[in-house]
Amino acid sequence: MTVVAGVDIGNATTEVVVLDGGRLLGADRLPTRGRKGSADSLRGAAALVRRIERRLGTVVGEARIAPLRAVGTATLTIPAVVPDTGRLRVLAAGVTTPGGAGACVGTPLWLMGERLSGERLKGERPEGERPEGEPPEGQWPGGKPPEGEWADGAALEAARVALVPASLGYVAAARRLRELLAAGTQIGAVLAGSDEGVLIANRLDAAVPVIDQVDVTAAAACRLLAVEVRRPGQPMTLLTDPVALAAALRLGHGEAGDASTVSRALLDYGNGVIGLASQPVPGSPARDPSAPGLAAPGLAAPGLAARGLAEPWVVAHGRRIGLRAACAELAGWPVGTVTALGTPDGESSLDDLFAVDLAAAADTATARRGSVGRAVLVSSLHQLSPGAGHTAVLADLLGCPVRCVLSEPAAARLGACTTPGARPDAVVVDVGAGTVDVIAPDAEVVAAGAGELLTVAVAETLGVPRAAADWVKRGPCVRFDGSQRFEAEDGSRGFLDGPAAPAAAGMLAAAGPAGWLPFDRRHSPAEWRAIRLRLKEAVFAANLARALRTLGGDLGQVLIVGGPAGDDELLGVLLRTLPEGVTAGRANVAGTLAGPSAGHRHAAALGLALAAPGPAAP
Repeated sequence: MTVVAGVDIGNATTEVVVLDGGRLLGADRLPTRGRKGSADSLRGAAALVRRIERRLGTVVGEARIAPLRAVGTATLTIPAVVPDTGRLRVLAAGVTTPGGAGACVGTPLWLMGERLSGERLKGERPEGERPEGEPPEGQWPGGKPPEGEWADGAALEAARVALVPASLGYVAAARRLRELLAAGTQIGAVLAGSDEGVLIANRLDAAVPVIDQVDVTAAAACRLLAVEVRRPGQPMTLLTDPVALAAALRLGHGEAGDASTVSRALLDYGNGVIGLASQPVPGSPARDPSAPGLAAPGLAAPGLAARGLAEPWVVAHGRRIGLRAACAELAGWPVGTVTALGTPDGESSLDDLFAVDLAAAADTATARRGSVGRAVLVSSLHQLSPGAGHTAVLADLLGCPVRCVLSEPAAARLGACTTPGARPDAVVVDVGAGTVDVIAPDAEVVAAGAGELLTVAVAETLGVPRAAADWVKRGPCVRFDGSQRFEAEDGSRGFLDGPAAPAAAGMLAAAGPAGWLPFDRRHSPAEWRAIRLRLKEAVFAANLARALRTLGGDLGQVLIVGGPAGDDELLGVLLRTLPEGVTAGRANVAGTLAGPSAGHRHAAALGLALAAPGPAAP
């Protein structure tokens, strides 16, 4: 009996199974080299066949492949377009090292200090050197920061917000603030350009809210500043109340909408700074508090509107629609409805597009504002031209006949139906890195957006590299309460097998390739679970639902195969969204054959090996 190898060269992974008659000898996989159908991908497939031959101690007499038609998928992140908020500017929100507590609305007061004992203090610069953005003395219009005053003993207003430049160390800043307080100056809040807010707050006798990592130059340009710091875990009450905020900043009726926009953006934050400029700056939006690096000094870079650029758009139903508006409708459109994606750089044709709006996902999961982000993540699909002569090339590399038998979807369905309990009319869902393939006995649909889209969503949400997000997305996490204690997502507590790294204390951690992988401090275990499951619903469940609607017909049984099918949470996510009466399960490929099972992978490779032989390559 000839030993047959089924070779499935995918866009991301190449898989091989080896059959001897009706018995599965073994299976193996590797990342695909180069583009699918290229010479590199064929050499990688041949190397994988040789590796499994050596492992099994056998020789492959025939190989079978599918026609190689590459599917190019691209996932990109489109930042949120920040709304115009008139004269209001969000200068900081949710910084991690605030000091004190309280709220204040007052005018800016630029703090000046002297060196102590001729030494340079922590955070100070050499004499004559000024931080970027801070003008030399006397260069401000009128010789002082706009709308503020120098703290030089002159008469001051009742409520002042002290601005501490990054060049002034915390010791000198605290000393100068104590002098001002002792002289009767009403310092209601302190904004620091450095990251020394806690150090300054600890050296003041009064309970004054202190926020650091603020662009104090931008703050000095404001007429009024509203500052609020709440105790840990408590949301703000002044900056998130549009009525109170508008009254405190003495806004007119026409600016009530601006106050409402800013307040909504700051919901769930524990600290923040809002500045009131003298007049609106056309095209200069407020800082997006959910943008990465919010706690860093400075205003946000201008959004698309500020740069005179249009929001990205899609072409669907023959008309152009803004991308963010289309996100709310994409899940209800049939696969292939979107035919083009446009950005300020141009418009490109597509076979399909799917997108996830992180802000909408956060609202559905009732997540804290800013804990997920506001970017739109887009996965697009391009059907590329098939390769030529790949059977002959692979035959030369393997030194055995190579036959082209079934299409990949047909092979995946044939392999998946070797699952015990599989029905003849089962619909197979092959979930890959870039696409979700839905295959019925007489039809198939290929939809953009799958495992890679979820990886990008997790990376964007947590601010971690994609390599780490690929592990974090897979399932439950724990939080390290100390060196060896942990809290799980269900509230249970226990002890680790060994002590965690000291730097990981208080962090969430997931199972990684070399043990526990710490990844986040901003979320609780239960909160991250809610967000993670919502992202999986937004990527997998919504995409599968639109693919099934496009496929049409009655739906009885669904078998899930592919790499992401190994996610223990995926089945539950899909079951919650499938219609009543539909049974869905993870395939057990080769479960009805003699030999070992291939699990949820290798469905297409097994289907190719099981298919009736076709003509061999010349």
